[in-house]
Amino acid sequence: MACSARLGGVTALQAAGVGGLTDTAIHVWVTKSTRKGMPTTAPNVVLHESRRWGVDDATSVGIPRAKPGVAAVQAALWSRTVREASLMLVLPVQQRVVTADHLIEIFDRVHRHEFRTVLRQVLEDIRAGSHSMNELDFVNMCRAHGIPAPAQQVARHGPDGRIYLDCRWEGSGVTLEIQGAGHGQLLNTLDDDLRLLGLATDGDVALSVSVLTLRVDAARWFQRFGELLRVRGASVPTLRPAG
Repeated sequence: MACSARLGGVTALQAAGVGGLTDTAIHVWVTKSTRKGMPTTAPNVVLHESRRWGVDDATSVGIPRAKPGVAAVQAALWSRTVREASLMLVLPVQQRVVTADHLIEIFDRVHRHEFRTVLRQVLEDIRAGSHSMNELDFVNMCRAHGIPAPAQQVARHGPDGRIYLDCRWEGSGVTLEIQGAGHGQLLNTLDDDLRLLGLATDGDVALSVSVLTLRVDAARWFQRFGELLRVRGASVPTLRPAG
């Protein structure tokens, strides 16, 4: 183990400076069959044996550990749920530790895993602009309700410089801000309100929706939102009235 053991997964992401990860176990990846003959492991250490990763996937300086992109993919593959795995992929991109393109390049080396198909779509959504779990969830909800997926993190020039829009349906002129937990602070809410007012002045239909609304009454919200998109010229199926 001493020769091939390296920090991996969540632990390597934490070492790379990714915040928001609460796992306190120490994840170590080793070459296959390293565990043979080992009487025990240290407390709080989780060993992951694999032939998938090689010496080029580890850092060459400092504490031996997986490179950030490899660590993110490892953490996703070692997760217990798809949602947890998605978080492992979105956080390092959101925090600009790695790019979505780099994660896709690494992930495409994975040929067999129970989460592979859904995580590949998650990575495409991240590359398209979903840089938070709320945004990933919203895109999935759009698909489930027959709403075309929006362009995300669309750059525009505002009065105070460049701004980025959470969601925009380009052909319909509809813009949407997703109000998550981070938007609850006064200054963030004020920024969002001013941005939406500016877009409305320029001719957009500019809306916001809270994650609470989507959790409590998504069916009725998407029914009304689909009606709006149809009025604006989008091809959206008519949804059955909710409730």
